[in-house]
Amino acid sequence: MSDTYEGLPQEGVGKRRTELDGLDAATHGGLPVAGTTLVMGAPGAGKTVLGLQILAHAAARGETGVLASFEEPPAQLRTNATAFIWGERIADSGRVAVVDARPRRDAEASGRFDLAGLMAILDAQADRLGASWVVLDGIDQLLRFEPDEAAAVAEVQRLDDWAREKGRTLLVTAKQAATQDRTAAHLAGIEFMLSTILVLSADLVGRRLNRRFRILKYRGTGHVTDELPVVMDASGLNLPSATAFATVAGARSDSERVSTGVPRLDRLLDGGYYRGSSILVSGAPGTSKTTLGAAFAQATAASGDTALLVSFDEPESQIVRNMRSVGLDLQTPVDAGTLHLASRSPWSALVEEHFMAILALIDADAPDALIIDPVSGLLKGASGESPFPMVERLLGIAKARGMTTLMTSLTERDARDAEASMSHVSTIADTWISLDYRAHGGERNRALSIIKSRGMAHSNQVRELLLSRDGIDLADVYEYGSDVLMG
Repeated sequence: MSDTYEGLPQEGVGKRRTELDGLDAATHGGLPVAGTTLVMGAPGAGKTVLGLQILAHAAARGETGVLASFEEPPAQLRTNATAFIWGERIADSGRVAVVDARPRRDAEASGRFDLAGLMAILDAQADRLGASWVVLDGIDQLLRFEPDEAAAVAEVQRLDDWAREKGRTLLVTAKQAATQDRTAAHLAGIEFMLSTILVLSADLVGRRLNRRFRILKYRGTGHVTDELPVVMDASGLNLPSATAFATVAGARSDSERVSTGVPRLDRLLDGGYYRGSSILVSGAPGTSKTTLGAAFAQATAASGDTALLVSFDEPESQIVRNMRSVGLDLQTPVDAGTLHLASRSPWSALVEEHFMAILALIDADAPDALIIDPVSGLLKGASGESPFPMVERLLGIAKARGMTTLMTSLTERDARDAEASMSHVSTIADTWISLDYRAHGGERNRALSIIKSRGMAHSNQVRELLLSRDGIDLADVYEYGSDVLMG
């Protein structure tokens, strides 16, 4: 893996990579090579997991580390770590030393308080292993025995001086006070003294735990200032990858056309979609939104490019079966690896988690085209914030990477345009295709119209959309007075 992140500024501050792609991307390269990083957060936010995960990744690349725990016994920490795919690396005492630093339950503060003894133990363990990483987990449990706040902060300063002198990356975790962005009362002031502070939070949203990450400060270097979603799974804590921070500033405006999968629609669009553009297909249920998305996916794969279709409506096998009834063969490109189908339930996760999952698929497949069907299904999930920025960020990521993106959106007949605009896609999409029903003479027919298509000539006529076993087609226009006849 490269030591630089494309599109992110690089500074002269010495940094040590954590090998957590999202964390390294957000910090523009990692944590300080020599010095202290404070990780504070509420219970259950993932502070301990983050420390263990960093040590496990360090062990995987041949580095060593020391973990001192002030809350849990070493055996319990190792057992908890086995819940993750990297847990065995924590059990390797040859790479990661775990020190039991828990204060005795009956301990009472007496006399001057200092961490000289602890630092001596850490120094011995770190020298034995040649450790570059030291993690102090739950240090507030120890420092609460110091009634003098200034003295407690001074001891943390001594730890920071020690880490800088020894050239070690020190990670210290502590509980967060009820007041936002402050440590517990007995550590008041520590957040002003240290140069690097990370904040993890955990709140209930729609009865689901929503974890968030933010860099409160990182002196001497640029860093991502947004609050970011965090997903915890078998691989540990996951932040948005470097892909999420790509910018469209240097994105190329391509004049190359890509087929929609419907020859007559290509002609209406003066040759097809622009490569790297964004397309919205909106319509009422049953108007063939998914079919147009699948047609585009098949055409992309047939051209030699790769496509990723994420469905929030149907499982993969059902999509393949249903599209076969209208002459679309998706199984062949799936077997060839040029089309990847992924199905997700809107209610199974927060919008932030869906966003992270789609990012992971983009990183894994590097598709030329992305189809999300429907984006309105994605917006059904609970979210810790407005879900619309997630959709806009996805479109920005796709444009920065040169992907052509097609999103479908469900609309209600009573407020078609309002519903499409609600997704915020219609305002930023380069091309907007609207699907509708027209009932006349005892028939209900599908109608297609192009509301907008930036940068290209396009038809303003309403066309009848025809589905058959031979595929998708658009009927010729038959006018009767001021009406367009269908059926």
